[in-house]
Amino acid sequence: MTESDKILTAEYLDWHTKLIGLPSILTDKIRSKLYKRYKKQTGNEPWQLTEVHESEAINSKPEKGLSLSKSNLIQN
Repeated sequence: MTESDKILTAEYLDWHTKLIGLPSILTDKIRSKLYKRYKKQTGNEPWQLTEVHESEAINSKPEKGLSLSKSNLIQN
């Protein structure tokens, strides 16, 4: 790829602005599919942060040499 291939043209920027600025049937369908797929895989809404609860961390098996105790986390 040459350097000139990497330059964004005004036409592309206009097209991109129109695409993200005005929802269309196609972009709505894409967003809907991505939302459903994400929720199915993670069980979370896209705007929710995935957090590990302390009880889950305690019940999980740590790798060798790793400790999940609070005192070790504070010391490190």
